[in-house]
Amino acid sequence: MSKQFAVIGMGRVGASLVRTLDSLGHDVLGIDCDGDRIQDLSDELPGASLVAADATEDSVLRDLGLDRFDGAAVVIGESIQSSVLVTLILKDLGVPMIFSRANNDLHARVLERVGADHVIQPEKEFGEFLARQMSLPGIQDYLELGEDEALIEIEAPQSWIGKSLADLQLHRKKDLTVLAIKGREKGGTLPQPETPLQEGDILVVGGPKKELDKLDPADV
Repeated sequence: MSKQFAVIGMGRVGASLVRTLDSLGHDVLGIDCDGDRIQDLSDELPGASLVAADATEDSVLRDLGLDRFDGAAVVIGESIQSSVLVTLILKDLGVPMIFSRANNDLHARVLERVGADHVIQPEKEFGEFLARQMSLPGIQDYLELGEDEALIEIEAPQSWIGKSLADLQLHRKKDLTVLAIKGREKGGTLPQPETPLQEGDILVVGGPKKELDKLDPADV
């Protein structure tokens, strides 16, 4: 079902958000105070509505009807003060789902205090994921499930090929659980303990972060 979303701040992250939301079939409004930037993006994003306006003015967001939108993303990169103010205005307008971008941990805490439902730090999260990729080759995705638990997607290491989950005994040795296996040419399936892993299998593994972060396939 199509929804209405607003993206405030049309830098690289904002433009990517608008593009993707539009491709998913939603009605998207992009807002930026820089008229030249909006003009430059108008041809690139023909399916979205783009407006040059000062989103730190509550009357502007109200006149644009954001109180009737399903959600909004505040991805203003340059001004911490502006991102906090816009997040607060959106909360006061009753927008039910607000995503806000933070530049650092203090900024993130302030955004949470003024009502952001989800706070993201793209640069920090990218750096953490890149570090994990360098530490554990083959990792393709990482999802935190709280303070202590996480999920990873990892291509089956070469040393695991031909072995079954019963052979590896990840749960007993590392307190890790393989939740699904995605084959090279098939969708995800529930793992069978005795089925040998094949070249190109992608494992969805869950468990304590400390065990996932120090996972060494050679030690299994």
